[in-house]
Amino acid sequence: MNTPPPASRLILLGLDGATFANLKPWAEEGILPNFRRIMGEGAWGPLASTIPPTTPPAWTAAITGKNPGKHGIFDFRDSPYRDFERPLITGASIRGRKIWNILNEHGLRCGVLNVPITWPPEKINGFMLSGMMTPGAQSEWAEPAVLKEEINQISGGYLPDLDIAKFDAFLDRDALDFLRAVEDCCERRRKAFLHLLDTKPWEFFMAVFILPDRIQHLFWKFIDPAFNLYRSPQAQRLREPILRCYRAMDAMLGQVLERLDARTDLMILSDHGFGGTETWFNVNEWLRSLGLLAKNPHGALRKKMFYQAMVLNESKLVRALIPDAIQSAIRRKIRAGRDSIRASVRGEIDWTKTKAYFSGVASQGIYLNATNEEERLTLQQKIKDKLLELRDPHTNECVVDEVWFREDIYQGPQTKFAPDIFFKARNYGVLGRALFGDNKALRSSEATPNGFHRPDGILLAIGERFQRGAGPVQGAQIADITPTVLHAMGFPVPDDMDGQVLLQLFHGEYKKREIQFVKAPEDEQSNVIQHTFAEEEQIRQRLKGLGYLE
Repeated sequence: MNTPPPASRLILLGLDGATFANLKPWAEEGILPNFRRIMGEGAWGPLASTIPPTTPPAWTAAITGKNPGKHGIFDFRDSPYRDFERPLITGASIRGRKIWNILNEHGLRCGVLNVPITWPPEKINGFMLSGMMTPGAQSEWAEPAVLKEEINQISGGYLPDLDIAKFDAFLDRDALDFLRAVEDCCERRRKAFLHLLDTKPWEFFMAVFILPDRIQHLFWKFIDPAFNLYRSPQAQRLREPILRCYRAMDAMLGQVLERLDARTDLMILSDHGFGGTETWFNVNEWLRSLGLLAKNPHGALRKKMFYQAMVLNESKLVRALIPDAIQSAIRRKIRAGRDSIRASVRGEIDWTKTKAYFSGVASQGIYLNATNEEERLTLQQKIKDKLLELRDPHTNECVVDEVWFREDIYQGPQTKFAPDIFFKARNYGVLGRALFGDNKALRSSEATPNGFHRPDGILLAIGERFQRGAGPVQGAQIADITPTVLHAMGFPVPDDMDGQVLLQLFHGEYKKREIQFVKAPEDEQSNVIQHTFAEEEQIRQRLKGLGYLE
């Protein structure tokens, strides 16, 4: 049998937060027929995310082929070791070349649609519509700029992201409005995606759809039978509207499959998986109890009252006794009062008496305020030991599964800007938060339907060059995506990449083709492009709605 030539065109389709935990059973039940088709006719398997499995480092690893110690993205905000004020990141914050930059150098035209952290859009050989971290629909999100009007007309108004902070998902009315908004956002993006696929010249096209992530952040426990809330009355009412959204995503996938041919392949990935949030771990309160963090008296009472209100809001008894309208008003007030670590930098932490602090949900990491390297290493070990000793007060079981120093998991010149310590608690079912004002380090979140990320995302591949009916394929990591795309398209892999070519995905003959490597140029330094105050406030509100900022 002749070896197929390299793919002349390849579609890389991102489904933010997608997980086989729900896609596989729904495919088997016939709810998602196009996912079932790919799993039957292509290659598929889990895709290991970064540590931690959060959006900024994971998507950046996918598009650079590098670990965060090289690409330099750890959070939605810049590292305090680089800038103490921690501005929101932009596409210019990423160190090194992205997959479309490399393919442009080989003469290929690239399309990029809604990939996170691509604002402001780059001038590339092709076109780019920016995604998450774009301030809003009124921003300049298209390159070339003339595409903006065309895409708005085709899509009915393009939405770079979805503003979920305005929805109170505990109320059926708002929950249904939210699901309709998610489905509408998916439909607008589908129209833009198919229009660009059909009318613009490209050889590589990467697009990302956010539907799974947004639904699962708010409603995971309504989806997963392992949680009691799955059997709640609200879950029963929302189940079919939730499934309708996933069916819409599957229908979009079917339309993409119709566009494949002998020289066009499709790869699908997610940046991480998903699971339920069982317990909040108020890491800064825990650090305070160890004497490693001190709070300023100023603002402490206000924060304490704020978090007591939040705790009451999450109580089943309170929900049963207080009218929905009053509860909703409290929740909206809580969301408006949340802030990021930037507020803590400005006054809530007494830095003269603080040695360690937790930076927030998105990074799941602890930064140290050490005066020298010897003290830093001592603090690292002390905190690691204490994390591994931490026990659930109700069961006396250990809470933390693993603890890593940044040097254990990252390699490269940007490692020094990463949090000093990372941990995984019950496979991220216990979620670290940067809360101030709560008087408990561990607090149950069983009464809320929230979900959060898990390490295993998804990977599927279908086309002439890929295995047929092969799954589950094991061993794939998210940094492998860029090297694998380059190999599939017949190009060498730069030797500075951490990812590997996933030969196990390829057809028996095609996988024998020798992997070529090329010396990489030195990474250029990123340019500093910051959001304006108004733009940052828009993005902060969206990140609050997802629970990333507190």
